[in-house]
Amino acid sequence: MTRKLMTEAEIHNFGLQLVQDFMEKKGFEIELIQPQKDTLPHIIAKQGEQLTFVIVATDVYPKKGTIADKDKAALLDHAKQFNAQTACAYIGIVNAEGVEKKDKRLMGKAYADARFMADFGGLEFIQFED
Repeated sequence: MTRKLMTEAEIHNFGLQLVQDFMEKKGFEIELIQPQKDTLPHIIAKQGEQLTFVIVATDVYPKKGTIADKDKAALLDHAKQFNAQTACAYIGIVNAEGVEKKDKRLMGKAYADARFMADFGGLEFIQFED
């Protein structure tokens, strides 16, 4: 049986779901989730009256998601128009079966039917430097 690897879009959506769950547990109300990786922000959320715009970057072991400075700057410029705070979410996912078997090759396989462990330390807030 051949196992299907997740596409880049599916990996991105996995990260979005992880961040959505995290934010909802922290009391955020999710206003919008943008599944298109190239369209920013990926998540618009509200906590009280404060809007938060989030970029989500997800990658597979041994990597962790990265966000280009130009994307951070674009997010900051867009958020300024709405008086929104801005945050980045960097996520690394690893195939749990690979971890259990101590198989580094398997750890980096993002099979669609796999269980995953995530390296996600929460939101990293960013702001303009005065």
